[in-house]
Amino acid sequence: MNSDFYQKNKLLITFGFALLVLAHLIFEYFHGGVVTHYLLQDDSLPGLSNWLGLITLPIVVWVTLLRIDKRKGSSEHNERNGSVILYRFITSVLFGVLVSYLFSIESSFLDYMMLSLFVLSLFIPLYFGEFLVGFTVGTMYVFGANIPIIGGLVLLLILFVLYRLPRFVYRFVQSKIRR
Repeated sequence: MNSDFYQKNKLLITFGFALLVLAHLIFEYFHGGVVTHYLLQDDSLPGLSNWLGLITLPIVVWVTLLRIDKRKGSSEHNERNGSVILYRFITSVLFGVLVSYLFSIESSFLDYMMLSLFVLSLFIPLYFGEFLVGFTVGTMYVFGANIPIIGGLVLLLILFVLYRLPRFVYRFVQSKIRR
């Protein structure tokens, strides 16, 4: 599967994720109603209904596909086919499923697992959009689509800084030493 597949089938892929959210919402609707998540878990504050996921997840998928297409010509896009993109997506889905499971059983191992992301991000770029989409899909059953997107965007920003900042400082110091 080459990366042109993503470019040619953006609309189809986005529609597929919209159907995934719709299937989740139909399941919720027939099993107690569609959940609304309130800010800071306070009912007096505004809430985000999982229905909003029908809009947010397809937008995130579309933007991710546009970013994948834009990355195609850059130095970061060293893969000639979409296998790395698919690998990133699948590993983040598995990570999201594990996060959901550990959250539902209230395990303290979840804290260590989330902290391990920060350590890994020092060595591996974990800030790509396919990680966000996979994490959202993996956690959608427990949290809906909106909470993982909001939390994932904040997490991606932190992971981006953790990956880029040491490299920037290293290059800056190295350029000062060479002068």
